[in-house]
Amino acid sequence: MKKIKVLYDVFKTMKEKEVFKGNIKLEATKGDVKVLSFFNKFETNTKSGETKANINIDLDGEGKKLKHESNSEFNIKDCPHHGFHRGMHMNMHGMNMRGMRGHGGIKGGLSKAAFILNLLNNVQVEDKDERVIISLELKEVFKEIKDMHKECHKGMDEEKIKEHIRQMKEGNDSGFHKHHEFIKELLCSEDSEPVLKIYANKNNEVEKVEISSAGENTVNGSLDLVW
Repeated sequence: MKKIKVLYDVFKTMKEKEVFKGNIKLEATKGDVKVLSFFNKFETNTKSGETKANINIDLDGEGKKLKHESNSEFNIKDCPHHGFHRGMHMNMHGMNMRGMRGHGGIKGGLSKAAFILNLLNNVQVEDKDERVIISLELKEVFKEIKDMHKECHKGMDEEKIKEHIRQMKEGNDSGFHKHHEFIKELLCSEDSEPVLKIYANKNNEVEKVEISSAGENTVNGSLDLVW
């Protein structure tokens, strides 16, 4: 029960927050080569939508190199073309777009319930230095999500699936989609052992989120929040 209580308190506290300030760091390697370096120092007000971002990207993958630096201020609510947030919105909706409704009925609902229960069972919680550390090994989680995704597509119109993928790759959010696929490829590789860790203080505020992986191809990232 302690595990459930900790998760509930942390997520409830974060849900009530309006202003988020911190930075995101992400690095990915293939073998000995660093293929991605990403840094974003940000501040956003979820109520007003006002956001500041200082972004640095260095990408070297599949023979393509990209360097990008920018400082911007914008309102997420008035900025539907903003690639990252549009991409997140589209991925949250998943296959429920343009007539592609999720299927599965009772069996699908039970599969999702079993997935969530297994997720909770595998989450580890520990107290250390007046902080709570929530950790989860992600390899099996990714495998289960992939299997659920395949099950969801059974009986669906293959042409609609292909059209959805084409729109994601060629549409306004193609940049987000390509970066998303790139990171997913590294995290889901056979030799990857990704682990997620969330650090919360005594006030149930998330101070840090880390994702790390081992193996030939690695992705290591962190989200640091300032309160």
